[in-house]
Amino acid sequence: MGDYFTGREGGLHGAFVEHWNGRYWRLAHAPIPPGATLESVSASGAGDVWAVGMRRNLGQLIEHWDGVRWRVLPTPRPGGIVHAVAARTPHDVWAVGTRKRGPGFGTLIEHWNGTRWMVVASPSPPLARGQRRDAILQAVTIISPTDVWAAGSWVIGVPATASHTLIQHWNGQRWTIVPSPNVTSGGVTNDFLFSVSGSRRDDVWAVGSWGDYLPGGFGGKGDHSLTLHWDGRRWSRSATPALATAPYSPAWPPVPAELGRSVTAASSPISRR
Repeated sequence: MGDYFTGREGGLHGAFVEHWNGRYWRLAHAPIPPGATLESVSASGAGDVWAVGMRRNLGQLIEHWDGVRWRVLPTPRPGGIVHAVAARTPHDVWAVGTRKRGPGFGTLIEHWNGTRWMVVASPSPPLARGQRRDAILQAVTIISPTDVWAAGSWVIGVPATASHTLIQHWNGQRWTIVPSPNVTSGGVTNDFLFSVSGSRRDDVWAVGSWGDYLPGGFGGKGDHSLTLHWDGRRWSRSATPALATAPYSPAWPPVPAELGRSVTAASSPISRR
């Protein structure tokens, strides 16, 4: 599963699905709308595979493999964008992302119960009157029916001044925000979480990046890896190896853009020369 681009800016782009048959990968036929992207895939078995992403018009796209064919499934309204999916059983699948809420964008969480997708209420960080807030969830992991984690980030203000980690938990009845650490430094710090994974109730990991830049987007200390761990009681920061990084360039603003999208160099460190 992935995306392709052709030509220069404004060229064709789309998504594709590949399947591993035990020996090699090959393209699979999937009804992907033109200009769509696919961002996440998860399976509970050979006949239950999910892929999620975004349509060209910024609407959400959810596709399902039933063991015979791929098909596009109806999604709830109001819409939004889904960035990640996690499947535990054919009747227990979660998808997370972002959607329009008030003057900004808030978290979006949906659940598949074996019959249809439904929006499940999810909190966004508090907001003072007149402020704009953008919140996004970019990862989800299922440990049990009563233990699900989602991770992302949020910012306040336009232009945004700094971003913060955002972690939410499902206890079988409702989603709540769980306090998570952020890096603090001399400049304006941006903290992002891009992935989360857990093996049991007291062993969950979330990873992302943090960057330090000066007001206006000039200078700063560049991007660094960020790793958080849940021990069953609280989230704490875990040490990670240091990589050489380059300062932020104003051409690559380290804040979420419209609709919660973000630009980061966390997965592609740039070395100084």
